[in-house]
Amino acid sequence: MSPTDSGVPNSAPVEPLHDATERELRRVVERLMSMPLARAAAAADDVRACAEVLVLEGRRLGVPVPASATVPVLDPQGFGPLIAVLGSDCLAAAGPRDDLQQVLDELVRLRRSLP
Repeated sequence: MSPTDSGVPNSAPVEPLHDATERELRRVVERLMSMPLARAAAAADDVRACAEVLVLEGRRLGVPVPASATVPVLDPQGFGPLIAVLGSDCLAAAGPRDDLQQVLDELVRLRRSLP
């Protein structure tokens, strides 16, 4: 069995997707934390949309997020840590058969939308 095989016959390898998601999360967080606050503020709606998707994906993956929880409204200096925590929760909760494609797609979408 290869190191990327999940052990399930005819299943796609999941570790490369996990690794790609982890790399993309680092890229997005680094970019959010290094951009000037005025530029980050311009991305507030996109950051919030990404955070909401990450909360939903986290719930799907088993992160214990209360149903009443909402994404907080933060100043731009909180955008990087917010995405870092939500993305890390998704990665930590993902099991060997869990699909992280939606998480990865949303992180890529956010990165591409950043000013």
